[in-house]
Amino acid sequence: MPIVCYSIPMNVRIKPTTNASQRTKNRIAERGPWFAVEKKNDLVKSFGGALARIGKTDSESWLLKEIGGPDGDPWIGWLPASEFEVVETEGFWTAA
Repeated sequence: MPIVCYSIPMNVRIKPTTNASQRTKNRIAERGPWFAVEKKNDLVKSFGGALARIGKTDSESWLLKEIGGPDGDPWIGWLPASEFEVVETEGFWTAA
């Protein structure tokens, strides 16, 4: 019997936090506010705490893809999770 694997897309509407970098603010303003969540990554967990030992504790990032970009070439990139707030969701996390 073959193994079937699929992903359930989740879209999020985000806004920058007050302490977000200019890069994050620009990406949300220019390419958002709706993005598809492609992947989440926590570098501290991935590297066994090595980053925490050198003072890098803010390590979770999300790989986000622009939804419905005007130029037909959607932006995709990593944004630090601490630099944005999820305002609304569609798809997997949507409440019934």
